[in-house]
Amino acid sequence: MKYNVYHAINPTFGFGEPLKFPDEYEKVAVVDADSLEDTFRITNHIDKSWTTNSEVVELIKLHNRSTSVGDIVEDETGVRHLCKPCGWEVIEEMEKQ
Repeated sequence: MKYNVYHAINPTFGFGEPLKFPDEYEKVAVVDADSLEDTFRITNHIDKSWTTNSEVVELIKLHNRSTSVGDIVEDETGVRHLCKPCGWEVIEEMEKQ
């Protein structure tokens, strides 16, 4: 399954006010993964830069940080998932405020 990965431009890592999607996010990659957890693992620096992982199908923006709390992963059906301190939260609609 392909997942679109969006990183917060100015991440708050879950602190402060919720960020506005899409204005405060940038699409950084498309990843071929089996699950949200797999996507998270693939887009984290572990023993090398995640941007070199073979599952990264398309690198849209050279980014120097791992996927973190507050970032968004969108699945092939268009459902967006907000990365939480523990797990994921489905986002029905993050309206511009």
